[in-house]
Amino acid sequence: MWRSLSSNQRQRFIQAVSAQPRQWLSQQIQQWIARFKFPPESTDYLAWRHQFLQKRLRLGLWLALLWHSTVSTISLYRAFFEFETLQAAALERFGDIAIADQWRGGYIAYYGGIILLLLACVAAQQMAWGRRHPQILFLLFTCSLGGLFAQVALSFFGIPDTPSTLVFLAIAVLIPVHWRLHFTYQVLAVAYYFVVYPLTGIATLKNDSYGIYATEIIVEVIFVCLISVLSVYLYERLKRSEFEVNRRLQTFLRSVSHDLKTPVLGISVVLQSLLREDKSESSEEIIVRRSMLKQLLNGSNRQLALIQSLLEAHTTEVQGVTLHREPIELKPLVKTVLSDLHHEFSKKRVQLTNRITDGLPLVYADSNQLWRVFSNLIGNSLKHNPHDIQLTLDGGLVDPEQLPGVLARWQLPGASSIQQLPTQGSMLLCVVQDNGKGISLDQVQRLFEPYTRGPQARYMPGLGLGLYLCKQIITAHGGDIGVVSNLSEGVAFWFTLPIAQTRG
Repeated sequence: MWRSLSSNQRQRFIQAVSAQPRQWLSQQIQQWIARFKFPPESTDYLAWRHQFLQKRLRLGLWLALLWHSTVSTISLYRAFFEFETLQAAALERFGDIAIADQWRGGYIAYYGGIILLLLACVAAQQMAWGRRHPQILFLLFTCSLGGLFAQVALSFFGIPDTPSTLVFLAIAVLIPVHWRLHFTYQVLAVAYYFVVYPLTGIATLKNDSYGIYATEIIVEVIFVCLISVLSVYLYERLKRSEFEVNRRLQTFLRSVSHDLKTPVLGISVVLQSLLREDKSESSEEIIVRRSMLKQLLNGSNRQLALIQSLLEAHTTEVQGVTLHREPIELKPLVKTVLSDLHHEFSKKRVQLTNRITDGLPLVYADSNQLWRVFSNLIGNSLKHNPHDIQLTLDGGLVDPEQLPGVLARWQLPGASSIQQLPTQGSMLLCVVQDNGKGISLDQVQRLFEPYTRGPQARYMPGLGLGLYLCKQIITAHGGDIGVVSNLSEGVAFWFTLPIAQTRG
């Protein structure tokens, strides 16, 4: 086989093998990053988040005012009317009664300042500026409660303070949106705690007379920050996904209503035309041209196909795919699919290369369901690409553990540059590859989800269920299915099937 290759083919193969680890690693990194990528921010979601932040911020401000008014009253009462108790505590803990004066001054500045700041936020929220910029009010609100304001105010009296981890969790539960804002105010409070105090000498790790750098306190601050920000991030991601699902559902409903309404309108137009052509109202018979009958039949078939795809998707989701498996040869099945699509190949001037040979082992599969998979994948390439594309079908044995390396060796663009598939392994790998427009990474991530349609789907028939059903069928067989693609570099759909066991 190696000697039969030309020098250019050998060089291309060597380059593909040497680039395999780098390409595979790059692909894995992209897929890992895509998992943490937010769904797109729809206009509906942004409007909801803005209103949600305003409402929860209003509730949070009034709850904070009630809470701080109560706490301030108790603390200031102790500072003014139970000052002897404060002096005794300072003398017992630090051996210096003068620290009680620092505490009293700090209490007055902190609690008085917090109340004034919260009242200012409440007043600002009633104004047009505050309603337009709730993010700024959120930062003022959280910095006043989360410890930053307390840290700054008490620093003037030489008193260090730790970030309020309880407040971090409370705000994350009360206002679980804008995780970056949560992260910002927590970073400010933690940075003041770990950086400003040691720099100013108010408290240090070595000389921690106030005990704010105890190990358990540091661990609590770090993990509470992580948990609260992560919880807001996950909640916001869930809400974005929910809005994205609703948006896609609306698109799907519009698509279904349009696709089902069009044949009905067509049939109605034909029938009205027939009635208009019949001049005699008393006649019981109407002569119908063959072209009109074909038009009526095509419209009815279109409706039945759409309704059937919905029923199949629902049945698959509820009951799973029903298989009648037997050992089958792949090449005759593929030839049947290609024969059925011959007219489409000719119309779009497709350059077809079929490398599925007689030498492949039998697969243990349902021939009808497998026919649907090949038909859907090939039809998908024909439907979403321009004329004169190159379409390649290939197959070979592969070890499932070596599958990532095999996928990384594929060279796009161009179906002609596909590498020879392995000839050893326990699964049969099938490939349907074209050199057409390609698919973006965002589309690849959700390509096999139900009702997923491409950017040009509004101009094409169908409900976006073909690839979803392909995934259900291949999964039911015990195989895997996926796609390798980049924009303007073509698409390679691949799937694996179990090999039929031979009896010795």
